[in-house]
Amino acid sequence: MLEVEVMRQDGRCAPNILLSKHWQHLMQLETRNQRTKYLLYLWKTEKSKENQKAKKEARRKQLEEMPPEANKEYPDDITYGISERSLFLRIRDQSINNFDNYRNLQAIIHGLPIVIDCSYEDYMVYREAVNAAKQMTFLFGDNRIHRDPFNIHLCNVNTEGSFMKQLEKNIPSLKESWFPLNIHTKSYLDIFPKERLVYLTPHCREELTKFDYDAVYIVGCMVDKVNNEPLSLAKAKRDGIKMAKLPLDRYLEWAPGSKKNLNINHMIPILLDLKSTGDWEFSLRHIPRRKLMETKILAMQKALKNTQLSKDEVFNNFKKYSNLKGISSFKNRRSSSRKSLYDDD
Repeated sequence: MLEVEVMRQDGRCAPNILLSKHWQHLMQLETRNQRTKYLLYLWKTEKSKENQKAKKEARRKQLEEMPPEANKEYPDDITYGISERSLFLRIRDQSINNFDNYRNLQAIIHGLPIVIDCSYEDYMVYREAVNAAKQMTFLFGDNRIHRDPFNIHLCNVNTEGSFMKQLEKNIPSLKESWFPLNIHTKSYLDIFPKERLVYLTPHCREELTKFDYDAVYIVGCMVDKVNNEPLSLAKAKRDGIKMAKLPLDRYLEWAPGSKKNLNINHMIPILLDLKSTGDWEFSLRHIPRRKLMETKILAMQKALKNTQLSKDEVFNNFKKYSNLKGISSFKNRRSSSRKSLYDDD
């Protein structure tokens, strides 16, 4: 408490309101640097909420100060506008929410199952667990608006951990009996046959060539900003199940220094599109552009405003510092690898 008060007196970034859960987490942090970073995070969150509230208030005042509509020609004329009548039936957010949940409920009965392995919480720090819960929230939303969603199973869940507490905060109705999400505290080995399980990990050698509709794919729910060990590979070997990785190098030119570990809210949309279309190039559109070489080249071109170099010339200059090939040769390699990929079937 003294540290927080000193930060406030010095004019440094510290939140004005701290709840009991914030104090409890501060007590668990060992170093002053960790506590300072956490207080900075809370301060940014507090200011963000204040800004959103101020914008809403300014918008409300703007609507109140708007000039009235033109006078009616006849007293019984019907007026149309933002605050008046509308020609169209209004579909409220709750109705859309119920429609999406109903589609997800159908997936629980008829959809293909997919497993999210939540057993990595012990390897994540608090902010990584919070980030993983945020990704899981996006994953659930992306899955239920798809025309053919997965039947999602959360396995190895620690109901008292930081991940589930944050997920319940993001989705308040998570524990309701009607909520379309399967949450299990037991392992996926106790739910599905072992021969159907396929663990998707970027650390293995086997590539996923096509979507297997009889397989149950497992995606590890982990944010590894601190811990970069191949934990998913070790877990799949320990459980004795099959492994596979996405064929990223076949279809994409990866930027140097970019990790090939994808967030779970990127993995599931890729699998959804692959299941529906079978087209890898279309499915891999969900990968963030910042990880690709083409984005790096465009950034370099933007930085070199005073030069007249083309994209290929910039790439050739950049090739001195990497072992990558040119863009044209990569496109040829991608098309040939795609042909060989489908010929393997």
